[in-house]
Amino acid sequence: MRNFLLSRRFAFFAVSTLFLSVSAWKPSYAVDLIISHPFPARHVQHRLMLEPFKKELEEKSQGRIKVTIHPGGALAAAPAHYENVVAGAFDIGWTLQGYTPGRFPLSGIVELPFLWSSAQEATQVFWQMLEEVPALKNEYRDVKVLATWTHDLGQLYTTSKPVRNLEDLRGLKIRAPGAVQVSMLRALGAVPVTMPAGEIYDALERGVVDGLVIGLSAIKGFRLDQLVKHATLANSYVAAMIVAMNQQSYKKLSSEDRALIDSLIGKRMAMLGAKNYDDEAHDGLAALKKVKANIYQLAPAEMAKWKQATSQVSQEWIKEMESKGRPGKQTYDKMMSLISKK
Repeated sequence: MRNFLLSRRFAFFAVSTLFLSVSAWKPSYAVDLIISHPFPARHVQHRLMLEPFKKELEEKSQGRIKVTIHPGGALAAAPAHYENVVAGAFDIGWTLQGYTPGRFPLSGIVELPFLWSSAQEATQVFWQMLEEVPALKNEYRDVKVLATWTHDLGQLYTTSKPVRNLEDLRGLKIRAPGAVQVSMLRALGAVPVTMPAGEIYDALERGVVDGLVIGLSAIKGFRLDQLVKHATLANSYVAAMIVAMNQQSYKKLSSEDRALIDSLIGKRMAMLGAKNYDDEAHDGLAALKKVKANIYQLAPAEMAKWKQATSQVSQEWIKEMESKGRPGKQTYDKMMSLISKK
C-alpha cells in the first residue's frame, strides 16, 4: 500500500512538472490587434505595407501578437476611421488626414499645390517637420503615430470632356479629397465635390462628378481605368495619410512588444508607403494607356497658368491658420526651407 501511494505521488509530481514546463514554453499572454481601413484589399498599401507589417509582427513576436486586417470600410466609414482609433473601436487605423476635417489643420500644409516632384520627396519633408515642429506634432497627441506619408502626385481625370487648359476645366464638378484640394480646384475654376476615395467609382459612374483629382497609383486599386477617358498630367498636389494606433492599445503591450512595434514603424514605414505610391503610379499610367485613355501633359506655358491661378492658395492657408492662433507662416517658412535644401 505504501509503495502504491508513493507511485501515485510520483505520477502526480511528474504530470505537474510536465504541465509547468509546457506552460513556461507557451507565450505567457497573447494580444489580438485589429487593423481597419476604408480601402480595397487590392490597394498597394494593403498588399505591400499592412500585410508585411502583420507578418513581421506575428513572426517576430513568436506568436504573442495576432493581427487581423479589415479592409474596405468593414468596421467604419472612411471619415470615421481616425476618431474610431482615438476611441479604441479598433487598435490601428489607416486613413487620410483630410477625411477628418478640422483635426489636422497644420498638416494640410504638405497638400498645398505644385510643390513636389514625388511622394518620397514630400514624405521626407513632412516627416522631418513632424519631428521638428511642435505645433504640427501636437495634432497627433491623441494617438501613437505609426507612419504618416503622402500619395504620389495628384493628376486630373475626366470621364467625357478632355481638359487641356484652364478654360476646359471651368465649371466641371471634380472630386476633391480634402480642404486644400477644394481651395485649389476653386482657384482653377472647377466645382469641387469632397468625398472619400471609396465613393469615387459610383460617383463617376452615376455622373455625380465629371472627374476627380487623385494619384495615378489609385487607377488600378479603384478600377478607375474602367471609367476614366481622359487624364491631364499636372503634378498638382499630394495628400497626407496616416497609420495610427490607439494609445491604450499600445500602452497595454509589454515593453518587449512595444519595442518590436517601434522597430517596424516611423520613418522606415513612412518612406515605404511613399515608395509604394511612386512605384504604383507607373502601373496606373500603364493601365490608362492599355484602355487607350487620352493622356495630356500640360505644356510649360499652360502649367505656368495653373500655378499662377493657385498662387494665392498658400497665402490664404497661412492667413487662415494665423487667424485661428496657429503658426501658419512659421510652419510654411520651415517647409519651404526644407524644400530648398533638397
